[in-house]
Amino acid sequence: MNQDSISFDLGCNFDYKLFDFVDQYDKKHAITSFFGKLKRDGLPGGRTASIIPDFTLDQLADYVKECQKRDITFNYLINPLSMDQNEIDPVVGKQIRDFLHQMYDLGIRAFTLNSPILIKYVKREFKDVFVTLGLYAYPTTIQHIEYWRNWGVDEITLDHGFNRRFDLLRKLLTQYKDTDLHLRVIANNLCLRECPFRLAHGCFVGHSDPERFSMDYSLVNCAYKKVTHPAAILTAEFIRPEDVHYYRELAEETGNKHFSIKLIDRTRTTDFLHKVVKGYMEESYDGNLLDIVNWPQAKTIATRPDEKDPMAQGAAPTGAPVGAPEGAPAAGGAPAAENAGGPPPWATGAGGPPPWATGAGGPPPWATGAGGPPPWATGAGGPPPWATGAGGPPPWATGAGGPPPWATGAGGPPPWAQPGPNGEPPIGPPPGAPIMRWMEKLKPEAMMRYGRTMHLPKLFVDNKKLDGFLEHFINNNNCANSLCVNDILEEGQTAPNACAHCSTWAKKVISYDEAEVAQWKELCATVLQSLEDGSIYYDA
Repeated sequence: MNQDSISFDLGCNFDYKLFDFVDQYDKKHAITSFFGKLKRDGLPGGRTASIIPDFTLDQLADYVKECQKRDITFNYLINPLSMDQNEIDPVVGKQIRDFLHQMYDLGIRAFTLNSPILIKYVKREFKDVFVTLGLYAYPTTIQHIEYWRNWGVDEITLDHGFNRRFDLLRKLLTQYKDTDLHLRVIANNLCLRECPFRLAHGCFVGHSDPERFSMDYSLVNCAYKKVTHPAAILTAEFIRPEDVHYYRELAEETGNKHFSIKLIDRTRTTDFLHKVVKGYMEESYDGNLLDIVNWPQAKTIATRPDEKDPMAQGAAPTGAPVGAPEGAPAAGGAPAAENAGGPPPWATGAGGPPPWATGAGGPPPWATGAGGPPPWATGAGGPPPWATGAGGPPPWATGAGGPPPWATGAGGPPPWAQPGPNGEPPIGPPPGAPIMRWMEKLKPEAMMRYGRTMHLPKLFVDNKKLDGFLEHFINNNNCANSLCVNDILEEGQTAPNACAHCSTWAKKVISYDEAEVAQWKELCATVLQSLEDGSIYYDA
């Protein structure tokens, strides 16, 4: 029974250890819901499909049962920006409705939906199902919220813009305090303030392939903007653990008993979620704020928590998942996952080099990330010596008679990008690992450069030094009518409604190595341009 005046929803990577964290830190039983979805349910969602930790239907059923034992609701996500008209497809539409019934039969009584059609169907078909409206519906005004309430949703995930508009939040909580409508905000997302690319990015991730991932231009561009102008990190409407009490006090002041905070991300490692649960339950985090928010760091890329790194050499593990109760289903050879749109570990160097990168004598240092990428991997200096014959190519790069044509940029794709006898690459990522779309056309150096962008420079945002930062928004909020200055506005631009609050604080709380940042930005700019002009491909 929740003993807090607000509640929390936690992103689920299907690790049973999450229950241990809840038991350890959630003394008020305020975490009332886990949310997640299957990798291969045939339905789009709010994350690139290839990055979702793999779980079978039977494993999901067992996980839902464990949630029920602990009085935790499992909220199943079908939350893309668009369903691509599949709801009204005569064949696919029926498959979707059948899947909803299948999830209901597993014991699921909560869904996150954005499709008006699916919302109407679920509310009419299942009288005891709770429907959450997802972020990608983008309810940005009180009028939007009222429309959706009348449409039948039980809970609304508010646009990030509400997080720091306490005047508007107060009105909302007061307006709906005597209704059954639940309202929730997201605490630890890090989207750009009023991001103009959010619809494009939502469409991108919603039309993804569970077996292949695409180079996510919006993700790289977002990171590039924040690294280039660190004040953009502070303008993102995150909620620090230390500031949760302001939202609790607002709920208590208005008498609204249906206010919650969403903690993400379901695609992250168990270690990351451990820090999130501990920080937000204790309402204190002493360290780098970027360690508990949705910052695309390679080290927080999630793999299935109940098995070894699937990219590593060796036999697949067997037995019950780590932290699972006795009798839980065995691991099933799940592929690796990564932050929304980002590369899997084998493309970033995380978890060791993939089999195709190794040969007799081991891979060269740059293939494992040692010493950083060589000039040619960052867009400078031309091909590596082995590709031109100087010094001889390494064993793994050679075919009969010297380097193959693809190693010098000619002659089509490398062998690992070509299907084998049964449709699989003859030497390439392990079976089940996500691979890039159009890999047969991708230049190897372009793929490596993209992978390196996920090794972001080490920015440190001192969370404890942000004490007092939020008071500006509580007492004198004018963000809706302001332009961010200094690091956000272009150089030389002025405005009568300019605000320097976040950029001023950024200088006090954010530190980084300028040389490391400059090197990463140069690499990142090259990757962005190659995606814009198509030079990542052989025939561009």
